[in-house]
Amino acid sequence: MVFPIAAILSTAAALLAGCASSPPSQFYTLADASPASASQASPGATPTIRIAAVHIPPMLDRPEITRRSAGDQLEISGTQRWSAPLDEMVQEILTRDLLERLPSGKVILPSAPVPSGTEAVVVNILQFQSDIGGSVVFEGSWSVVPQGAAAPALVRNFRYTASASPAGIGEEVGAMSTLLGQLADDIARNLPAP
Repeated sequence: MVFPIAAILSTAAALLAGCASSPPSQFYTLADASPASASQASPGATPTIRIAAVHIPPMLDRPEITRRSAGDQLEISGTQRWSAPLDEMVQEILTRDLLERLPSGKVILPSAPVPSGTEAVVVNILQFQSDIGGSVVFEGSWSVVPQGAAAPALVRNFRYTASASPAGIGEEVGAMSTLLGQLADDIARNLPAP
């Protein structure tokens, strides 16, 4: 079958117009949060740590921002995206938050060489998202594994919640950053002494 050139060009123009009218993507990032209170830990009482790993569930391991919807449904945004992989962003921001909360020299950056005696902090996230009503839930556990140890020295579960306007994804992302700061407060307060 032979298609007229005019019909082909018309179809191509319509497809291009459809692409051009798509709303642009918006990119969001988490931000560091101020400590709840000034750190009172002395350098001698604080171990040297590194956020060694952040594990997130597969439904969150995507560039699009997700929300829990009615029932067991998940709402995946077509235009609202994370500026980087969520697990890497959480690792970076949690490291920044801990730098503000712990004595100087006690937080090793994720990609830096690891000094002897550095303890690994591993974060396992079960849920880190909002629902369509604007309620934000951050739930999971964190553990401290001494260098060379086969088992963690400490494991703690956490669950934090916040409210944000369901109309603004920026406000929800801001609430997520605040909850991440609360996790940093919890880690800083509860690290086992070296």
